[in-house]
Amino acid sequence: MLDETNIEFTNQPFLLKTKNEEENLNLSFNLESPRLFKFYSFKPMSTPFLIYVTPGDTLSYKLDDVSITFKGRNSAHYNFFKELNDLKLEYPRYNDELGVFDFKNKWKIDYQKKLHFLEQFKKSNNVSDLFYTKIKDVFKFQYINGLLNRNVFPKDAITNYSEYLNDLNIEIFNRNDQEDNVYFQLALTNYIYFVSKKNFKDNTYSKEALEYQLDLINNNLVSKAKEYAITKMIFEFDSHLISENANYLQDKIKIYLPQIKDKKYKVVLEQINERLNKINNQLSDKVFNSILLDIDGNSITLNEILQKQEGKIKVIDFWASWCAPCIKEIKKNHLYRKKLIQDRNVEFLYFSIDKNQESWRKKVAELNEFGMDKNQYVISVAPNSDLTTFFNVSSIPHYSILDINNEVILINSPSPEDTLEFNDIIKNEEL
Repeated sequence: MLDETNIEFTNQPFLLKTKNEEENLNLSFNLESPRLFKFYSFKPMSTPFLIYVTPGDTLSYKLDDVSITFKGRNSAHYNFFKELNDLKLEYPRYNDELGVFDFKNKWKIDYQKKLHFLEQFKKSNNVSDLFYTKIKDVFKFQYINGLLNRNVFPKDAITNYSEYLNDLNIEIFNRNDQEDNVYFQLALTNYIYFVSKKNFKDNTYSKEALEYQLDLINNNLVSKAKEYAITKMIFEFDSHLISENANYLQDKIKIYLPQIKDKKYKVVLEQINERLNKINNQLSDKVFNSILLDIDGNSITLNEILQKQEGKIKVIDFWASWCAPCIKEIKKNHLYRKKLIQDRNVEFLYFSIDKNQESWRKKVAELNEFGMDKNQYVISVAPNSDLTTFFNVSSIPHYSILDINNEVILINSPSPEDTLEFNDIIKNEEL
């Protein structure tokens, strides 16, 4: 399987060819210029690697357990990341004792080790100058993304954003040759998030924050980087959309859609706009009539499910039996969810997108002690149902909140955990 798009906010792999598990696979490429691909075997699952492919290349691979070995006229280009992986370098991990600046220094050391490996690899292998330059860029933006990865820092770990970002600025991202470098995309997204955090604290998905982000992009980036960043920020805003901002977002899309030339970005904005055209804070009859199955295999409509919880605030948890982050959240926040149900006017509904209903039932049974002993349903035509489209379920876990009248409070809610943000949502709705 090759991820040919590398559009970080869609995460849809492009399947070029499949293979029998007993066979090797030969691949030919018709490219206008060299580029990176993410390469992995899906069944059996292998470790994913980046490979650098040149126009006219033909390569083959052999899968041994979870390790891939490539052959071809530029085999050194294909096997570089496999050999790097064999070093088993560990990504720096943040902890409170380490602190943010020592964490930053550890990432710098990791970056230098990888550059050193690249230099040695170049001396002992036949690699092109274009390959060498591209891999240096991969390591550069992997390093920057490591410093800015918003998922590794606890809240308030960084108290001085200006100091932490003192050697980084948006001009670093004014590049139009990094479209195939997923670390560039991740780093750019996280940089914009960080400077937004500096100015807007926890309101990074507010209208004011989006205005700031778009101004920052328009004033500093050009061409492909600009189009990616505009699309990404609108996509992020939509992913955290509250109903009252739907019209505002559509107005923004009307402004920017004519300015976007790249088809893959235009498609993202068009899809958001199309979804917004169909919804407001009212569930349509089509969504109300969406069919789910209960734990016993009986068909039931969304409307019938909601009627059972009449007068309550409903938190919908979209999950699946195979989704490790979903299960982690269910276990971790079980006591908090239980307390909300007991003390507040709240009920949790669990909507699985599983295709294998037996796997779903088995996992529900395993998780009974964590509050999964009721309100269990599977979406009968997931993932492309009217229900998942309305609630913008592009990834899981995904949470949505309905008020006592079944109007949408949040299509994309923060995780239901004991945080000020989530408690404020429930508290405001009870007033």
